[in-house]
Amino acid sequence: MRLGIDFGTTHTVVAAADRGNYPVISFETASGDMQHWYPSLIAVQGSDILFGLDAQAHLGEPGWAFLRSMKRALRDLSPDSSFTVGAQRLPALDLLVGYLSRLRQDLQERSNLEVQARDQLEALIAVPANANSNQRFLTLESFRRAGFRILGMINEPSAAGMQFAHQHAANDWALRKEYILIYDLGGGTFDASVIYRSEQHHAVVTDEGIAELGGDDFDQLLTDLVMDRAGIRETLPPESRQQLQEECRRQKESIHPNTRKIVIDLGRIVEGQSAVIIPVEEFFGRCQPMVKQTIAAVEEAMTRARLADDVTWSDIAVVYLVGGSAELPVVGRVLREYYGSRVRRSPYPFSATAIGLAIAADSQPGHILRERFTRHFGVWREADFGRRVVFDPVFRKDTPLPGPTDTPLLHLRRYHPAHNVAHFRYLECSRLAADGQPEGDITPWDEIVFPLDPALRTESSTEALEVLRTGAVESQTIEERYQCDAHGMIEVTITDLTAGYHQSYRLRQVSKKRKAGPKAK
Repeated sequence: MRLGIDFGTTHTVVAAADRGNYPVISFETASGDMQHWYPSLIAVQGSDILFGLDAQAHLGEPGWAFLRSMKRALRDLSPDSSFTVGAQRLPALDLLVGYLSRLRQDLQERSNLEVQARDQLEALIAVPANANSNQRFLTLESFRRAGFRILGMINEPSAAGMQFAHQHAANDWALRKEYILIYDLGGGTFDASVIYRSEQHHAVVTDEGIAELGGDDFDQLLTDLVMDRAGIRETLPPESRQQLQEECRRQKESIHPNTRKIVIDLGRIVEGQSAVIIPVEEFFGRCQPMVKQTIAAVEEAMTRARLADDVTWSDIAVVYLVGGSAELPVVGRVLREYYGSRVRRSPYPFSATAIGLAIAADSQPGHILRERFTRHFGVWREADFGRRVVFDPVFRKDTPLPGPTDTPLLHLRRYHPAHNVAHFRYLECSRLAADGQPEGDITPWDEIVFPLDPALRTESSTEALEVLRTGAVESQTIEERYQCDAHGMIEVTITDLTAGYHQSYRLRQVSKKRKAGPKAK
């Protein structure tokens, strides 16, 4: 059984590839109701840890601590990081694997998916376009450990583009132009992607995004309004604050174009309090600055699309709104002020990404998707005989990624060293300044220490060695070989070609330095 799984900040949505149809899977809650999403939620009480539907059943009950929006935290985590839930500190990777394992079990036992316990679940999964490689690794690894057979991983806006193309395959108005702009506003992140499409070929021209802007921020904004109106911001205990935010999220998701006021029954959360009424236009007014931030990202994506493929607004068929937060009426209202009739909201914003993933996972249509790097990746290097440090890009933003069956992307560096030890400090960033230095959203990666002096290779730890300039290594030839696969995962092999010695590293953001052992050449 092939599935498209959109692991979301607040909701995880699953769609199946079923003989040319792509239904969204429903789950049975503890109350017997069916819902078209699986809660991205973990609950902890003492030694008890519950996931998904089981955690949802305890919302509002005293004594339970909840971990929400774990996806949003992935960009800042490493494989050995932990989450603090209530009074417990729990390994992040274990919690992710536990959550996805329970999702797999509930797909078999508590959903309308026609699958047996022995059947293999094959999944195409997605990450935000602006996800760093650490987030990509953790997502991929968690799904694998949870027992899913991974078909691949693509960016969420790319999947939404597949859904749009499938839905409008026969519509003349959608076929007149070859480019669409995906506006993906989810629970935790925003992505804008310009996508080229031609029959069954889809290529990402450029991506731009905001790593920490989504439905969570609108929820917090409404929560702050309620607390300020009731005068309880300083006195509300953490457990009650969590309950209030959950109620605000629920009320926000129920807003429709004719809603005039938002009513929060604060008395259900805080004894002695009455209902708080927030005019919807007041809430929308507070939301507008965040929506305008997304427009700035859209304009940046279009600027880079013009530089990359000479794409202008006249080439864009539609600005396609997906993601659960795109349902908030103020989003469509503000976007139409800027982009007029081009703006179209998906008929199912919550599930467009999952449906697109299922379409891409289906072996029948034969869609071909080409992704690109969404961030610059490189390494710090010395310049001017050590007088300054510069950023050396290895893979630049918008570089096309290899396809699933293509050979990995390759980048080589060869040089004669000047120091006894090489200390590689890797990072990725969302943009480069005019002088080539990293700026914007910067994420540090692994730091690697490699002995350039053959006499140091018997040392038990090279990390503590002082880096010294020496003429003893000038005759050595060093090669750095970088390979990147279809998922954007990077591996580097550093080789002393003269001595026949090398070490290989799978690069990612971690909180501690990792050192790979030497391999025979």
